[in-house]
Amino acid sequence: MPTKISTKNARFEFASYPKMGLDLVSPKNLLVIAGRATGKTADILAERSMKVIRDMPGAYIAWVAATYEDAHRNILPVLLEGWTRKGWMEGRDYVVDIKPPDSWKKAYKRPLTYKHTICFTNGTIMIIGSLDQPSSLAGNSYQHIFGDEAKHLDFSKLKKLMPAIRGEYVRFCHSIYYRGVSFTTDMPDILDKEHDWILNWEKEMDQERCELALQVGLVLNGIKRDIKKESERGNNTAVNKLLGSLKRWTIDWTRARKDLTLFYTTSSYTNARVLSVDYFKDSLVALGPTEFMKSVVSLKPILNKGESFYPTLGEHHFFNNGIVDGYYEKFSLKEEIKYSWKALKFLDKNLPLEIGLDFGNQCSMVIGQRRGNYYYVLKEFYSLAPDDLEDMCKDFLAFFAGFPTQVIRAYYDRSGNQNRATKRDYATWLSESLTKADNHITGWRVELMSRGQATIGQDAEYLFMKRLYGGYNSKMPKILIDKLMCPYFATSIQATRTSSRKDKNGVSHITKDKSSEKTLKGIALVKYSTNFSDAGKYLFMRKEWQRIMNDKEIVLADPDFVGN
Repeated sequence: MPTKISTKNARFEFASYPKMGLDLVSPKNLLVIAGRATGKTADILAERSMKVIRDMPGAYIAWVAATYEDAHRNILPVLLEGWTRKGWMEGRDYVVDIKPPDSWKKAYKRPLTYKHTICFTNGTIMIIGSLDQPSSLAGNSYQHIFGDEAKHLDFSKLKKLMPAIRGEYVRFCHSIYYRGVSFTTDMPDILDKEHDWILNWEKEMDQERCELALQVGLVLNGIKRDIKKESERGNNTAVNKLLGSLKRWTIDWTRARKDLTLFYTTSSYTNARVLSVDYFKDSLVALGPTEFMKSVVSLKPILNKGESFYPTLGEHHFFNNGIVDGYYEKFSLKEEIKYSWKALKFLDKNLPLEIGLDFGNQCSMVIGQRRGNYYYVLKEFYSLAPDDLEDMCKDFLAFFAGFPTQVIRAYYDRSGNQNRATKRDYATWLSESLTKADNHITGWRVELMSRGQATIGQDAEYLFMKRLYGGYNSKMPKILIDKLMCPYFATSIQATRTSSRKDKNGVSHITKDKSSEKTLKGIALVKYSTNFSDAGKYLFMRKEWQRIMNDKEIVLADPDFVGN
């Protein structure tokens, strides 16, 4: 008797050519570098995670983010939205942060807590963790690991998690995805101190086997397409014959994909028909040529050392372990995170806060403290027009609410003192915005440290910063920047380039290329313009530090110090 099959759940789907290729290969390890608007989370990882979850019922899966804040704010909402578009519903197919119904299947072991978990009807459990909070992923074995924005994942921390991809071989070895990884990102930029370990996976790819898996996958997809068509026609004889072919080709496809790694790079132009020409024109204007080539075209950025305005700035000036262990774990995946100074591990609540400021259409603020031989840059704030200085100060007050030592030492451009007599200067506005908010006294005391500040020339800044970051003067503190809490300050100083000009005598002087402040817009202006670098300049180039740096006796220090 002919076999009857249901096709009510089968459907044809639109997908870009790269996305179709990824689905047809569907390897054990998938590493994708793709430009903006290519659906890395909502499409590629959402659908792949659905396949892994279905293929390994009862398994443990880890989803890794750089910070829990990043997972909570940027990744999970997009992932859940992708599942919704592909037919999964919360409450029916999965639950978040709560124990699943007793009627659902169970994982191979019971979790200690359901906080920061997503549980599925077939018993699979996804643990959401972050590399800045190692305890969030500790103590478990995982059968697959996912991660988006791989350029923000520190491999020195991630590799400690890799041995946890193990366990339950007998239960899950049938799956191609067992002990596999799935990571996506746009092109990492080592000049921005982004992590480029994903590029190393390219050498793990067997291109011939990937092509074989793709060819078999195409045949298999054609058979499935014919089954759907013949089933809709009611031709059960043809369907039964095709089902035999489907079984044989599925075995071949599984063999071709066994332990296979696929490394793939594609640009945003893969979705050109959907995005339209205007999207790319607007992106070029908003991002600028350098960022456009990296984030849209997926080309590796190149900046020669001699082009950098901060040539002695190095990886050792940044740290990403500045969050108090377990601080953000107390917030559930659906709970609004309350961001606070209490999360900053290296902040001393008994010391005043020192702030460096740059005023203008983009107001930029960096917060620092000196502790012994180190100077920590701990937090950043900014505002973009139509928001202004007062809006930035409100963000500061909200974050530092309850800070016990309510003293602020402000370092800023001398232009902030202009019109001081009429109290229409930026410095006075800053002081009033921090000491009085919504007609209430805040309790903060602001010390304006740049009254009488002389103009800081760009050639002087270049020399000072070269010596400061280079550790040339042992009397100066070593600079450490929290990369997670000051991401735009970090990218600004890493992207700042040199230029030159000649004075009236024909002598060349090194200057800072500030063209980015005119050509960039929106968040690209915040991230890559020189505005934030100027805020750091005023914080560091205080009068007493300039005197120390200008001492004739300069004791060379080791420029390759390692921070905490």
